[in-house]
Amino acid sequence: MMGNSLWMKIVPLICIFVLGNSGITGHHMWVKFQNKQYMFVEEPMTWMDAQSVCRSIGGFLATVSKEKEMRFIKSMTRVSANNVWIGATDMFAEGHWVWIEDLEQMSYTYWYPGQPNEGKGGNCLVWYNYHGFNWHDSGCHNKFMFICQRSVRSKEEKTEG
Repeated sequence: MMGNSLWMKIVPLICIFVLGNSGITGHHMWVKFQNKQYMFVEEPMTWMDAQSVCRSIGGFLATVSKEKEMRFIKSMTRVSANNVWIGATDMFAEGHWVWIEDLEQMSYTYWYPGQPNEGKGGNCLVWYNYHGFNWHDSGCHNKFMFICQRSVRSKEEKTEG
């Protein structure tokens, strides 16, 4: 029999997979900011598993292209999480950090001084709460909470698609 705490973690994830695009998913919900929606998922997963969950609900791990967006995403984590995956990686070419959404090079960064530093062992970007939230490279096999993102479709796109 599952303990209550494990059950409380699994039910919201089941809701994500079943209710995916409905907006409200268990304890999680999409939150709109400008032309995007974001969802903070508090179930720790590897970077690849987190990306798979985001893809299954119509999105991808979050990208950050400007400071306003970074502040909004930071507010979603309620600054309680120690580590949060977002969608950048250098797994395709060491030292060439790209957003998983479109494989575009990062134009905005918020690296902690001395980061990224782990070479081949740290190929995924984690938002790390140490002296404030800053970006660090980390092994993709680590398990952290994560932020999913998806575009907000206009009314014209919804009626055409």
